Amino acid sequence: MGWAVEYDRAQMEVLRERFEELVREALAELPEGFQRYLNGLEVRVEDYPDDELMREWGLVPPDYPFGMYDGPALPDVDTPGDFPGTIVLFQRPLEQWCRDEDELRDQIRRTVYHELGHRFGFSDEGMLDELRGGVGDHWTEEERRAEAVRHLRQAEGDLAAAQALLVQGHPDWALDAALVASDRALRAYLLARGADPEAIGYDGIPELLARAARLDPSFRRFRPLLRLNGVSLDMGDPGAPPPRDRVRPKAAEEAVDHAGDLVGEARAALEAR
Repeated sequence: MGWAVEYDRAQMEVLRERFEELVREALAELPEGFQRYLNGLEVRVEDYPDDELMREWGLVPPDYPFGMYDGPALPDVDTPGDFPGTIVLFQRPLEQWCRDEDELRDQIRRTVYHELGHRFGFSDEGMLDELRGGVGDHWTEEERRAEAVRHLRQAEGDLAAAQALLVQGHPDWALDAALVASDRALRAYLLARGADPEAIGYDGIPELLARAARLDPSFRRFRPLLRLNGVSLDMGDPGAPPPRDRVRPKAAEEAVDHAGDLVGEARAALEAR
């Protein structure tokens, strides 16, 4: 899987059989109006996405997806009651996101329903509420806090990865991991301050930072992240230097420092609640 960095992270694991049982439970909870579109759908579980998928999506570890849908969308088929397609759930990233089976059950449900939304033809931005969050339940204060804690825990792991990569001499990967940590820390902070999880669900760093600055103007000191977020980590045109040669170590160090401060802000916001 490309590279891997070891760091401490509390996580839980279940047997594959139990994980698949939780997936079946999620499918059984699908709103009745959507059940008829499951014919022809294969749902399977894998440990991690392969390197090809990670490259296709422009991701590097530890920023793994939870799931994917592969196949046609409902508006594009002639037989809506029975058409092929595959949903894959990635067990290990989902486990790493959760601390206990209740959290895992909830996140599996959210992931399954989100991927089904793509099968039905919805984009991330246009996802129905019934699919976006599982079954459309309103977020309670307890659920919002639990989501904030999950984001903070993941941000702490991403920050540790960024720091390790910086030491190992990989400024491009370190920058990428630091930006992921910053994104997740901002989400944790906003959720701790009462933000609607659905309202910030598809915001990027510029939008998240603007929301945080409205709550606390001191967050304006993180504006350099906007510039760092614009650094291209793509391979670029043939003959262009690779990302490692385009990302200066100083830029990666700056991103890691900002990520560390944001993790601290998120942690303080959660402790204050």
